[in-house]
Formats: sequence, C-alpha cells, structure tokens
Amino acid sequence: MKIKFLVLLLILCSCETKSKKSVSNDSITEKSVAEKIGIENRKFFVGDINNDKVNDTAFVNYKWNEETNEVECGEKICYVAIKFKRNIPTIRLEQSLVGVWVMKTEDINHDHANEILIFSRTNEGWWKNISVWSYKNGTWHEIAKTNGFISDDKDFENRIIKEKGKYYLIGQDKWTEDENGDFKEIKIKL
Repeated sequence: MKIKFLVLLLILCSCETKSKKSVSNDSITEKSVAEKIGIENRKFFVGDINNDKVNDTAFVNYKWNEETNEVECGEKICYVAIKFKRNIPTIRLEQSLVGVWVMKTEDINHDHANEILIFSRTNEGWWKNISVWSYKNGTWHEIAKTNGFISDDKDFENRIIKEKGKYYLIGQDKWTEDENGDFKEIKIKL
C-alpha cells in the first residue's frame, strides 16, 4: 500500500498543469535589465563655494550598468552631473565608469571661496582623474587635471600641497616608477 501511495504521489507531483501564465520574452528582458541597473545618489559637503556665507553641498546622481560599471546614457551623451543648489551651475564630467567623489579644499586662487577636488574613476583599474575646479563669476573653471593611483581612502588625502607659498596638485605618472617601485609623483602648479 505504501508503495502504491508513493507512486501515485510521484505521478501527481511530476504532472505539469496548464494553469500557469506564460511570460513573454520582453518582460523577462526588461526585468533582467532593470535588475542590472544601479543608481548612485551621493552628497558631498564642499564648504562655501559661491562666497555667500552658506556652506554648499555637491550632489552626484547617475545610473549605471552593474555588469559593465558604465554610466547609462540612452540616446544622450554619457556624462555624470555634479549638481548644487542656490544657482550654482552643474558640472558635467564625461564619464565612462562609475565612481565620482567630490572633496572640499582650501582657497587656492585667493578668491575667498573654496575650490573643489573631483576624483572620477577611469577604465584603468585603480586610476582616477583628479581635477581642481574653481567657481568664479557664476561659472566653473577647471584649474588643473592629473591622474592618481587610488586604492585606499588615504590615497584621496594630500592631493593639494603648499610649498614656498605656491599650491600644487599631486598625481602619479602611470608609466614611470621611482626608485622604490612606486608610481612617480607629478606636481602640477596651480
């Protein structure tokens, strides 16, 4: 009796019912694509950009493909937008990979407002583009740009140094090593 019951149970469980709804390939594709999209919403406190005695915030928002780490573009040009409030214009960076960080720095060009450092990831592993931006007369100006090897949080620090009253942006030469086997340091005068 037990064997007959187990056989009957096996037959019933292995039968496929026709009550299932069919799923179109379009909805499977849309679901797969939707699951692969990441959204980046970050904010960075950057000090008083426009010299109005109010601290400002940079907002970085974009969508990316989680499989390729590329910024989603659609039919538009690919870029990452760094937005601000209080009539400070947006900075647009052409960006192919995910990863943008914005940091406050001191007043490098003596206009009584903070400049900002922008780190944006490249397609070359741990390398990032490092740029210094200044907001003057209602527009953003890129003061300097270099590359830097950034694999740890401490690698974001000390990118602007002051020597003998002059400021320098510090990066690395990805093609040249120093005597210790580290990437050779580059100093760009600001």
